[in-house]
Amino acid sequence: MATAPLAPDLVPRMWRAARARGVGAPDWGGTAPPRDCALPPDRYRALLAERATGVRLDLREDRARVTAPPGSVIRLWNGATTTLHSGDGEENTLLLPPADPSDLSAGRTGVAVFTRGDRLGTGRPGAYAAIRL
Repeated sequence: MATAPLAPDLVPRMWRAARARGVGAPDWGGTAPPRDCALPPDRYRALLAERATGVRLDLREDRARVTAPPGSVIRLWNGATTTLHSGDGEENTLLLPPADPSDLSAGRTGVAVFTRGDRLGTGRPGAYAAIRL
């Protein structure tokens, strides 16, 4: 939410302001830009359209319940075997791909949702989502 020349000054200020309000995640639910946001309204709306805000993932033994925005990409995997789906804004139950018996990584499952500029995942990518700065 800051242009490159303004980022060194604005990003720390916006981060401190968010932390003071108890916001510790890079995602946010509001539609109003932060006070110090340097993006014009049209670019801020474009940024919101690229977010994975509202994505819900529930990974179970052989399936995943996924709510993802229209046009997003949903990738499920079981070891090296993957399937690809499209989000439609509704909750969907998607079957994980069957395990390949010759794949040593079979049984390692996960699901990830990708929008144009954002992502949210479980399984191996979930570790990255848990990182706190």
